[in-house]
Amino acid sequence: ETRDERIVAGEPIADLVVRHAPLVGMTIPLDLVPNVIDELPILAVAAAVASGTTVVRGADELRHKETDRIAAVVSTLRALSVEVEEHPDGFTIHGGRPLIGNGVELPSYGDHRIAMSAAVAGLVATGGVQIADPDAADISFPGFYDTLNRLRM
Repeated sequence: ETRDERIVAGEPIADLVVRHAPLVGMTIPLDLVPNVIDELPILAVAAAVASGTTVVRGADELRHKETDRIAAVVSTLRALSVEVEEHPDGFTIHGGRPLIGNGVELPSYGDHRIAMSAAVAGLVATGGVQIADPDAADISFPGFYDTLNRLRM
């Protein structure tokens, strides 16, 4: 539920009221992909633990970010035993099975969104994960790990 929708610094923002519910896979409509392009790495983590299949297509822009985020997302999820298919313009994630970390070291690729997504995946992965170059998260969220640890408690 959105409340107090407004524009700040030219960007639409709102307060969100969020309630929990089981996660279910989905196909992200092509016309929405540009609106969530930066959120796709963390949405991929959610899709990995959701029941069913999630399909993301039309996201070839991810190939040209700080790193090839499609390849990075696929590699990260595969390292956690997630069944995922890589496409030139996206990925298909078959979710609903436990993520298996067992302390595996996940590269951040020097990409802040990949580092933060890997850290969130590590919260739900059995045995946790280690992140190579975790400080990449500081690019967009200094203090991310402190905030994440506070939320865990």
